[in-house]
Amino acid sequence: MNLSFKLITVRRRWCAAVLCWLIAIPHSLEAQDSTATQIQYLPGTKIFPLFTADARAHQFSLSKITEKREWIGAVGASVPVIQLDVSNVSVQASVAATIFNRLIKKPGHLEVYTIDYKVDFPVDIRIARLALRVAAGHISCHFADDAIELYGERSIQHVNDYITLAAAYDVAAIQGYLYAGANYSYGTQPIPNKPWLLQAGGDVGNIALNEFLSVYGAIDLKIKEEVGWGSTRSFQIGCKLFPRSQHQLRIAYTLRMGFEERGQFYLKKETVNLISAFLDF
Repeated sequence: MNLSFKLITVRRRWCAAVLCWLIAIPHSLEAQDSTATQIQYLPGTKIFPLFTADARAHQFSLSKITEKREWIGAVGASVPVIQLDVSNVSVQASVAATIFNRLIKKPGHLEVYTIDYKVDFPVDIRIARLALRVAAGHISCHFADDAIELYGERSIQHVNDYITLAAAYDVAAIQGYLYAGANYSYGTQPIPNKPWLLQAGGDVGNIALNEFLSVYGAIDLKIKEEVGWGSTRSFQIGCKLFPRSQHQLRIAYTLRMGFEERGQFYLKKETVNLISAFLDF
């Protein structure tokens, strides 16, 4: 049995397990007190916070790299599917998917350089200020069709199937939250035996200037075994428009340093300054 067949089998088992779990929930609650238990389908509020400065967070965004004629586009979102509330504990299952592009703007046309695909199936638990997450995920990273011809690069097979464990905690003193977590890759190419990615960060400030505008800061740190425990660091400051609504617009500046987040360049380092617009769902 080859590696690709094994990975497909594992992903199918994960999807089947999540589907069975979603179907089984209502039947398992029939005998319980309905006043203490509530099920919501397609709940509008997420119980696990966004990793705000993370370049790989599921998002809808457009970023300008100030040093180059390059842009970063992300089209995606994380959508809660079902939520179970029992007493003061909430459990929420979601589906998340995003396509990340690196774009090069030249006079008269736009070139798509890299295309990365990321999918996650998180299950989150919220207990007061503490949020916990377990998720199965997949990411694959590619050059655009004409990228190799235009830039003389050599494509590699960069695929990552992983399990995520993470926790976040609301901290009133910083008007935000802190988080930490780890990814364990059970199917990775091109480096199969360096599975760990450690991550930590936070979102702080969230100071309301008026009813429609608040300012914030965020940091994100990743340490990756596949690059000899090298790191990627992101520091972000920005403002949130209409921060009291479930959906909001963010305008931010980000300084990102360290190893590339694009899989085709995972062994390279870069330092970029970004001006970004985010639409948070």
